[in-house]
Amino acid sequence: MNVPNPRQIDWREWHTLFRAIPDELVQNTRYYRHLPDVEWSLYLFPPSTHTVYGNRLLRKLRFDNSPAALRLWGFVLSECERLYRAKQAGMKVVAVMGDLGAVTPLIYSFPNTIAFYPDCLWWTPFLMESRVLFEEAAMLGLSEDCCYVRAALGGFARRAYFPRPDLCIATVGATCDDMAAVTAGVERLGCTVRYLELPHRADREKSLQQCYPPFNSPPQSGGEKDNSSQSGGEKDGSPRRGGEKNNRSQIGRDEKYHPRDELRSYIAGQHLKLCGWLEDLTGAKFNLNRYSATIHKVNHLRKTIADLKDLITTSGPNPMGALEMLNAEFAALSYYGDLDECCAVLDELHKTVEWRVKKRAGYPNQSVKLLWLTPPADPLLLNYVEELGGRIVATEYLINQTTPLISIENDKTAQLPSDEHHRSFGRESIFLPLSEAQLSGSLISSSDYRIGLALQYAGKSRANGAVISGVFGSSHCPYETAPLVEALRQAGIPTLAFDVVAPGKVRMQAQLLNRIEAFIEMLKNRKNANIDADADGDADERGRI
Repeated sequence: MNVPNPRQIDWREWHTLFRAIPDELVQNTRYYRHLPDVEWSLYLFPPSTHTVYGNRLLRKLRFDNSPAALRLWGFVLSECERLYRAKQAGMKVVAVMGDLGAVTPLIYSFPNTIAFYPDCLWWTPFLMESRVLFEEAAMLGLSEDCCYVRAALGGFARRAYFPRPDLCIATVGATCDDMAAVTAGVERLGCTVRYLELPHRADREKSLQQCYPPFNSPPQSGGEKDNSSQSGGEKDGSPRRGGEKNNRSQIGRDEKYHPRDELRSYIAGQHLKLCGWLEDLTGAKFNLNRYSATIHKVNHLRKTIADLKDLITTSGPNPMGALEMLNAEFAALSYYGDLDECCAVLDELHKTVEWRVKKRAGYPNQSVKLLWLTPPADPLLLNYVEELGGRIVATEYLINQTTPLISIENDKTAQLPSDEHHRSFGRESIFLPLSEAQLSGSLISSSDYRIGLALQYAGKSRANGAVISGVFGSSHCPYETAPLVEALRQAGIPTLAFDVVAPGKVRMQAQLLNRIEAFIEMLKNRKNANIDADADGDADERGRI
């Protein structure tokens, strides 16, 4: 059901619009559809309903007026309840910390198992307009010198925001230092945490695809020339990919050996370790067909999100709000606790946006195109920018490991590893494509990599300016913000950088809003000046003709 006149409305208006939604649709919109139909699985409610449970900020936010957006908000805001329901239904709940979406495809490939990210509680104090979680974390040693992810530690301590996980997994190494501090605090609370290690990725490594064929490419036939000395493979022509056959002594002699290949094999070994933990947890053995089916769904979800982001950059009115797009993009982390329903929710949102782009329908008066770097913990900031006339056309939310398609789908373009390859290179070879996706993360390398992404996104979206919403106390923001600002400004892209203000700091919040307003006004004037200059140029050209 498409709304003829897209606009952004407040939570009170949603009550009026909600009355027009058929009861049958409400009753059929539910999560965990594999369970018997029960009233508690319904989630299609207006955002105002969730203010009763403490999400006070919803009274100040503005939402898209489509049923698809309402369904998305209901799905996102019911995640906490969904986790408790999963436990009650006998499902296994896995808490994953630090890697932000890299290993959840493997977790969901086990039966009756779901994942969630305590990291994402970092915006809960803003939604609830409460410092309770921050104060709880401070009592445990994490105060304002730590990133807002410290709210996750408060969540573990209060035991009211998610059920006690059946398994806690934390990624360490090239990850957020603040989340590592949270994990240490979680262990002090008595939770058992299993660790995976993520190595640093060196930016000097160029495109892997230029050096190596895909890991599951067929071996050379006996009649072809033996190129093993150049390719780093065995004499039979099969590629050298992890396991014992990846001989480190070849590094100095092999011109095409690439350190990224070793990183990928190492991470695949970490995934194999996680696979063992999940087998112990669930009592079910890893099943390649089930894993393949899960990857197929995950790839569908990732492609849907990528298409949505492309549609947002098209010409014409803005077809969807930045808050709804943020919710959609972050769905790739843990699928909000239900992969199947998450795919259905985003499919409906995609149809709505696609229809609006085709009909050139959207929000008026949002003409200033913005690139937004680092997700804002305070969602009100995205609304405020849009009210001033801004439009978020590109984002770099530090979750690029959830972007690539995982290339093991059993289709014409990518085949699963053969049994022969499986026996030759070990069980971990199955997880090499998942490892490759994890190596795409922008937090596991130098700032130069992220700067390159920012410039690429700014150019592709033709952004008029960039916004960097950092976090005071974050381990990466102080080191990345300055070089990002310098690079964007040198490229001619006006950039505003600030730290998001914590709830309750009214004066600092007012100063921040003033800065945002001045920045948008400057971009408007700059844009209008360029339009006038182009018009004068056209007039001069006509005069010469």
